[in-house]
Amino acid sequence: MKGLSICIPIYNYNCIDSVRTLCEQIRHLSVNCEILLIDDASTISLDELANFQHQFYTYEKLAKNIGRSKIRNLLVKKSKFNHVLFIDGDSGVPEKFIENYMLHIENHPEAIICGGRIHQKKLSKTKRLRYNYGVKYEDTKSSQRIKKPYHRFMTNNFVVPKEIMKTIPFNEELLNYGQEDTFFGYELRKNQVEIIHIDNEVAHLNLETNQEFIEKSKHSIENLIYLKTKYPEFVEYSKLLSTITKFRIFRLSFIKNYSYSFSKFFEFITRHSGNIYSFQMFKLFYTISLIK
Repeated sequence: MKGLSICIPIYNYNCIDSVRTLCEQIRHLSVNCEILLIDDASTISLDELANFQHQFYTYEKLAKNIGRSKIRNLLVKKSKFNHVLFIDGDSGVPEKFIENYMLHIENHPEAIICGGRIHQKKLSKTKRLRYNYGVKYEDTKSSQRIKKPYHRFMTNNFVVPKEIMKTIPFNEELLNYGQEDTFFGYELRKNQVEIIHIDNEVAHLNLETNQEFIEKSKHSIENLIYLKTKYPEFVEYSKLLSTITKFRIFRLSFIKNYSYSFSKFFEFITRHSGNIYSFQMFKLFYTISLIK
């Protein structure tokens, strides 16, 4: 059925303001839309979302956490329209957000359309790392993202034809946080699916603390090592893995033997400073320490 299914996976975050904004935007458009929220077994009360009622809105809470890939695939299965818009639950929605997407869907009905992300003003020192990382690596205009359309793909804000999701679902082998967007981008490139990048950014509202982001990054790197093992050709697609493979110095026994100690050193600096360069060094050495 022609229309747009807005799919929002949530966990421990009340996105009622964004839901209301989306409902109001849909009300002014002559297009079939629905808003589907699935709560991935949040551990905090989200009664405001559960009790909200609107003709476009459906809420469901899972009894057990199933993870970032499975919940997105489940949302696709439950959606009823031929285009799916994914946005993360902690996203702030700008004016004319849906209208902008509908215009580009009309012009590119078979492509994936990525809207982008922005981070608001710098927060407390304890959340500086996530902000600094987001501003440097994620908050890019479409003119920059389009230069590497697959590597710049992010799952936080994009439209996809439902038929593509049926043939290229998110990899449900990735149970913990991280790399589901990278691997999905890799699969899109492998299958030559067109990606369009536009400036229709959502705001990332719920930033993790420095320590929380470091721990999530560890899970992400562990997923990266799993993908390297199961899909050897993925090494060339991953910038981190290809860097380690390319430079012989990272394969020296001295580096290998002390890589975990180096990673702990840079982790300590990063946790207290929020510096993204020490963070990148932490990721590099933590990855080397896991490679067998």
